[in-house]
Amino acid sequence: MKIFTIILFLCINYFSFCQNKTDLYIEKYSYLAIKEMKEFKIPASITLAQGILESGNGESRLAIEGNNHFGIKCHDWEGEEIYADDDEENECFRKYKKVEDSYRDHSLFLSKRGRYSFLFELSITDYKAWAKGLKKAGYATSPTYAEKLISLIERYNLQKFDIEIKQNKDKLFFVSHNYGFPFAYGLGLNYIKEDKYLLTIDVNSSFVFSSMSTGIGVHMRNNLFSKLSVTGIYHGFSKDNIHKFNYGIQPHINYILETENKKILINLGILYSFEKIIDYNFIPCISLSYLID
Repeated sequence: MKIFTIILFLCINYFSFCQNKTDLYIEKYSYLAIKEMKEFKIPASITLAQGILESGNGESRLAIEGNNHFGIKCHDWEGEEIYADDDEENECFRKYKKVEDSYRDHSLFLSKRGRYSFLFELSITDYKAWAKGLKKAGYATSPTYAEKLISLIERYNLQKFDIEIKQNKDKLFFVSHNYGFPFAYGLGLNYIKEDKYLLTIDVNSSFVFSSMSTGIGVHMRNNLFSKLSVTGIYHGFSKDNIHKFNYGIQPHINYILETENKKILINLGILYSFEKIIDYNFIPCISLSYLID
């Protein structure tokens, strides 16, 4: 009885440890799966399940030494290579500089090969059909490959990452209502090309302190952008109490917070005025821009 209890304890702890590793993998790479889903219409649940299965939660030799999370071999490959045993001994696999490259190559691998083309006619939320389709198209030789993917998806609720993606282009233009400091309220026009850049024009005011700015930002990672704005500042904070119009620049960090019903552009930066406003050239700025479809 004692031996049975010890074995049971070890099994429970092993299962818990494996589950934690999988949870960590999902937490670390779900944003990549969602990013690829938005661009290539491959369910994020399928991408994550394949990544978990093929890379052993990111701990296989291919994943650690080659950043290869999907077991893609060297067919028609001109990049770096790494060798490992699979269906045969010492087979050639693709090697990547970073994990993001592996996720992108996985999307390209599925979207550019004719044998997988029928998958893109399936609903993006039908993970079972996608899993069975991958097995049918010959992605893996395991006869239970589809069942393994489906089991992972349902065990870790990966289907929550799948959303319906419209086949037409995502909305690019947004009007915004802006709230923050030092400008209490404002209006803006925003052009957002996800994963690439954003352009903004804003008019903001706190009655005696107003501004008009235009800026351009470049994508850094996830929904994070680095932006620089040129700003005109109209204010009454001069020593002689005469309203003035100053110019300045405003470096920002912008983050797009996506909720179920809206997008919020979070802005954090510093406004540098070429002429002092009272005794200051630097003014901290923070605002929330509610993007209106």
